Amino acid sequence: MPKSLHDAFALDNLHRAWRWTLTNTDALYKNHFRRTYDAYAAADDKLLNHLRQKLRRDIYEPIDACKIYFPKKTGILRPYTLLCIEDQIVYQALANIIAEQLYPAVRQRYYKETFGHLYAGKRSQFFYRKWQTGYRKFGNAIKDAFSKGYVHRAFFDLTACYDSIDHHVLKHFLEEVGLDDNVISLLLKCLRHWTKADSGKPIYVGHGIPQGPLPSGLLAEVILSHFDRQRGSDRKIKYFRYVDDIRLYAKDEYRLRQMIVELDLLSKSIGLFPQSSKIDIREIRDVTGEIKSPVQ
Repeated sequence: MPKSLHDAFALDNLHRAWRWTLTNTDALYKNHFRRTYDAYAAADDKLLNHLRQKLRRDIYEPIDACKIYFPKKTGILRPYTLLCIEDQIVYQALANIIAEQLYPAVRQRYYKETFGHLYAGKRSQFFYRKWQTGYRKFGNAIKDAFSKGYVHRAFFDLTACYDSIDHHVLKHFLEEVGLDDNVISLLLKCLRHWTKADSGKPIYVGHGIPQGPLPSGLLAEVILSHFDRQRGSDRKIKYFRYVDDIRLYAKDEYRLRQMIVELDLLSKSIGLFPQSSKIDIREIRDVTGEIKSPVQ
């Protein structure tokens, strides 16, 4: 068995995945599973051993997910993807391996340019570092840039980022991270079932990551870190990213317009598209208005 797949199925990693699954801070998502979590916890040692045997014997099969929809203010529906407990644990177990591979390449940008979905490490009680700390530092970085004369600001936001991530693109970046082909194959097999379109006859769409489960933020980081690496050579622009919310600050508007074009081309090259209604370039006078509380 290839080492990374062996690591993913190791009992300590499955226990860690189960523990981190329970730490999902999205109460709206967890409320659908509280009784099931309690039931699983009553015999979790035996159940995790049973799951490990299914994975090692290659008889584990992901189950088609159930989707529920919540309306946004615009009237557009936000999908939530409900996975069975075993699928949630497997998803988290695979994400644990991906996080360990990705972390060395991105950690130098933590709290400097990237502020959301920051991996906390194996020894942490939680999968991610506290979002409150990240968002506070995000705001502080914006205030610091403003105080140094970076008073021209641009927003760059992506349309339906989670739903739009192409599985072939994800495979490309997971290979770049150095992930084992067998782990990638299992993950993509799972995503095929977890992102299907709901209908009388399921349609397997080949894109998207499930909204709601904790590991999806990490998969999004695999894709979004491409913007951090390839955002151009103009270091006179302050670049800050909180998940898919990218803020650019400069001392003149012209540089920002150039950078928006570069980010637009970057996004289109990987099958993502900017939300044109949210792209906004202007001079700011009150920096406190730039920082709003995120929805968690």
